[in-house]
Amino acid sequence: MSSATLTPWPLPLWTPRAVVFDCDGLLVDTEAEWIRTQDHYLASHGASIDAATRRRITGRSAEVVVTTIAAAVDRDPLTVADELVALHRADMDEGLRLMPGAQRTVRAIAAKVPVAVASNSPRDLLDLKLEGMELASVLDASVAIEDVAEPKPAPDMYAHAARLLGADPSDALAFEDSETGAEAARAAGLTLIGIPSLPGQEPAADLLLTSLEDPDLHAWIDTWEVRR
Repeated sequence: MSSATLTPWPLPLWTPRAVVFDCDGLLVDTEAEWIRTQDHYLASHGASIDAATRRRITGRSAEVVVTTIAAAVDRDPLTVADELVALHRADMDEGLRLMPGAQRTVRAIAAKVPVAVASNSPRDLLDLKLEGMELASVLDASVAIEDVAEPKPAPDMYAHAARLLGADPSDALAFEDSETGAEAARAAGLTLIGIPSLPGQEPAADLLLTSLEDPDLHAWIDTWEVRR
């Protein structure tokens, strides 16, 4: 953990050198949609996964999810991957729904310090999401699954994002919604604000909030120095 201590309020007099956001489930409501796609797919093959397995694979790479579901439906993982991704893309084509406060928070922080998004999504899907959210232009960097050796929950993605922003991870702040992502951010050494959006997810964070719209969060951001 960095030198910042984020609980309890009032917030500390600290400006992070950089901020790294997760994407799915934090900025855009694609994590819930992705889970619904998986559940519909499983049901269509007369299968299901238990709550513990669901909790374990939430926020993990598509490879982990596909391998788990392929085993549950007893089908070839490559076939399952193609079918699931096709369904996911079809849902994205219908439009993205931003999480409450997502645009406002990213833009407010980007006006103060360098900002990146780090996602277990493949590059093509991540770029589509960022363009759909109209946030690509305010980001200084983005990290997709192809950009690192190991995806979340390994620390690679957050460590790499901090370096791209010119910050030591111990001087950076992360925002995450999942236990998988929280594990990655904390292992990389970033201070973490957790904003869980799915039932059953309890990310271990320095501070837990219920929404990016939190007024105390924005009051804190307003106190930051400009470090651009």
